Amino acid sequence: MSIGSKGLAIFLATTLGTLSWNTVSQAAPLLADARGMGTGPKSAARAVKAQESQTVKEAEKVVAQREKLQQARMAIATNDRSELQKLERELKDYPLLPYIEYWDITKRLSRLPFNEIDGFLDKYHGTAIGDWMRVRLLRELGSRKRFRDYLKYFDPETITRTQLRCYYVDALSRHGDKKEAYPLIEKLWTVGASQPKECDPAFARWMADGGLTPEIAWRRHFLSVSAGNLDLAGYIARKMSKPAARRAALMRSVYRDPDQILDYNRFVKKDPEYRDIVGIGLYRLASQDPDKAAAAWQRYSASFLYDDEEREDFLRHLALRFAWKDDKKGLQALMKQNEGFFDLRTSEWLIRQSLREMDWAQVEFWIDQLPEDERNLDRWLYWKARAIQEQIAASGKKDSARTELATRLLQKAAAERSYYGFLASDTIGKDYSFVDRPAPVTPEQVNEVAARADMQRTRELQAIGEFYHARREWNYATDSMTPRELMAAGKVASAWGWHHKSIQSILAADYLDDLELRFPLAFPDIVEEMADKVGKNKALDPYLIFAVARQESHFSHDAKSGAGAMGLMQLLPSTARATARKAGVPYRRSWDLLKPSTNINLGAFYLNSLLDRFDDNRFLAAAAYNAGPTRVSRWLKDTGSKLPFDVWIETIPYSETRKYVQNVLYYSVVYAYRTGNKATLLRDNEARKKL
Repeated sequence: MSIGSKGLAIFLATTLGTLSWNTVSQAAPLLADARGMGTGPKSAARAVKAQESQTVKEAEKVVAQREKLQQARMAIATNDRSELQKLERELKDYPLLPYIEYWDITKRLSRLPFNEIDGFLDKYHGTAIGDWMRVRLLRELGSRKRFRDYLKYFDPETITRTQLRCYYVDALSRHGDKKEAYPLIEKLWTVGASQPKECDPAFARWMADGGLTPEIAWRRHFLSVSAGNLDLAGYIARKMSKPAARRAALMRSVYRDPDQILDYNRFVKKDPEYRDIVGIGLYRLASQDPDKAAAAWQRYSASFLYDDEEREDFLRHLALRFAWKDDKKGLQALMKQNEGFFDLRTSEWLIRQSLREMDWAQVEFWIDQLPEDERNLDRWLYWKARAIQEQIAASGKKDSARTELATRLLQKAAAERSYYGFLASDTIGKDYSFVDRPAPVTPEQVNEVAARADMQRTRELQAIGEFYHARREWNYATDSMTPRELMAAGKVASAWGWHHKSIQSILAADYLDDLELRFPLAFPDIVEEMADKVGKNKALDPYLIFAVARQESHFSHDAKSGAGAMGLMQLLPSTARATARKAGVPYRRSWDLLKPSTNINLGAFYLNSLLDRFDDNRFLAAAAYNAGPTRVSRWLKDTGSKLPFDVWIETIPYSETRKYVQNVLYYSVVYAYRTGNKATLLRDNEARKKL
């Protein structure tokens, strides 16, 4: 079926992105050459016309290739070999020819056409599609117990999938070197979770040959109990001697009832197994009663002589349990009893707890306990300055030295382009620092990356909707790139409209000052339309919609979270359905959320409803968008309108939501800047209100 002239006209917009970077960027040089020759406007116009003609021809070629691609897939499905071979010859310069070959061979994989497979693997060695072919072949060979062939194709350096490694050790222990196989089998067996059934034959052979020692069995039992897999631990215990099985049963009993370890005389024994049993009990007791666990630690740490790493791990675990129970007194006692212990997360919790209590002297004290590199982060520069200013104000006395110190700290923080940098700038009345510098790559470097075969495959896969394979190709292509190449790749992805990959690439290059790539103006027409349509409430502006979409998905229209949220603004289908009913927006099924227009439409309506609920307060609405409005209402009730806005945000109980809110506010300012406008981090109604 032909696309036709009307289809071609519509199709050109997306097809242009598929053409080489050189083709897209040739118009400007042509114009420059025409002017340099002094041939005047007519020659320049002819150059532009020639370029347009060339672009249309290339677009028509891509359209024809994509039609032939579909014909090739049909020929594969119907086993029309002669038609397929003809189409492959006609598509010899098409980027996705390797995929046609892949689909053809995998359709016939059960026949194991080794000559074709070997040719394919040699031809596409080190590529995404070549490695994926190897994985498909290994699954086929393993499931059919073709183990001699399996050994030929398995690469132990690159294949990490547990199922395929299980097939490998089975094959190696059957037809290879058992001395090489058995250490690998031991490593696969000694884990705290069940392994795939494909491992069972190798495990059985290893055990039959005496590979399972009492020490290995105890180790796996310990790991299983530590992970809470008591059924698996019980299964392992059945492979132990009776005395070892009794100790294993005691370990499982202590996991269920850790108070047992408070009977110190019962557990302080020389047997090393009791050390492991007590370790399980200490961790479990810490989760249930940190005070009891702290007392038990003082007794057992002297008896069992835990090493420094074990000591640090347990104290860190115990400290966090005190923090999660909001037990500041217990946590301070723990740190006093264990001189030299320091944990960053615990120290940050103490700072935030002091902020919640508005105890500014303690805020400053705990910030000063941080390592120097942490103290110099914009976050703690801002909060130390705030703590100093609040203490001076509370004293009612002038302190020029301390006031000057606070100003210097704020000036240092204000140099950063960040949430805290913008807070500091507002505090001292300074303009925000944006530091907007394009990535230092040349057009030639961008062209070179764009012209790579793997990048051309990536773009064409994206264009035809094969997003899974497109992401695999991109990840393979960029995995070994230099920072400079990653910057160029970010430029390429931006030109394609693949914004989440432009963001990913510039972050991977660790170049944070190219705001065009880090904060793309993605789907601007839809965003502007929805802000105008929905934003009768002035709090909903395009910058806020951009910021939420940037935070939620990096502008990946087909993003799906583990919780089931979908699309650019990561809406749950249930939320989308309820919002659609209220807003009168057409919505039939969850897959509609992968359409940018539908997702932004519903996301904007939902965001606006949260603004209505929380009195036009954008950071409360953002918190509700992330954690749910019920939780935010509960947090507001807990704080009782006593906290300034910055303290309330800093002490949001969920670290994910805290970071989310800070990013949305910061991103909103950046998006105003990106569109040539100015915005403040906080609006008057948000900054004045106590929460």
